[in-house]
Amino acid sequence: MTSNAESIDEYNMTEKAPAPQWLTDYVGTYNILNAGNLHLLRNIYSDNAVFIDPLSRVEGLKALTEYFEHLYVNLTSCHFELTDYICDGNDAAIYWTMTVNHKKLKSGKSITLEGHSKLIQIDGKVTFQRDYFDAGAMIYENIPVVGGLVRFVKSKAGA
Repeated sequence: MTSNAESIDEYNMTEKAPAPQWLTDYVGTYNILNAGNLHLLRNIYSDNAVFIDPLSRVEGLKALTEYFEHLYVNLTSCHFELTDYICDGNDAAIYWTMTVNHKKLKSGKSITLEGHSKLIQIDGKVTFQRDYFDAGAMIYENIPVVGGLVRFVKSKAGA
C-alpha cells in the first residue's frame, strides 16, 4: 500500500503531516476492491461500523459487505482519486473523485463524480463513515429519459 501513501501525499497541496497509516490503508483498500475480494473490508472497517451514503445506511461489517456485494454486481470498475484530506487524530475528512463504470448506467461508460467522506476510526479501523456526493449526478442523470429530466430540473433550479 506504499503507492497509495504516495498518491495521498501527491495531492496534498498544503504542508501538513503525512496521512496516518489507517487512512492510507483505507484509501488503498478502496482502490483495489472488487466483487472478488470484499473480504478486505474487514481490514479497514470495525465489526460494528456504521456506513451512510446518500442511498443507504448500513450497520455492521456483515451488512456492509452485503451492501458492497450488491453494488459490485453491475460495476466493471471503480477507482477513487484522493484529492485532499484533513485528519485530526481519529477523525478524518477525505475529498475524492470517483470514476466508476456501471453496466446499467450511461451505457457502461465512465462516470466521474466528486464527493467527500467523514471518517472516524478506532484502532486502525473505520467505525463510522458518512459519504457526501450528488446521487443525482451519479445515478439519475445517467438513466435514459430520466437523466434528461433531472438535468432539465437542475438547470431550472440553478437559473
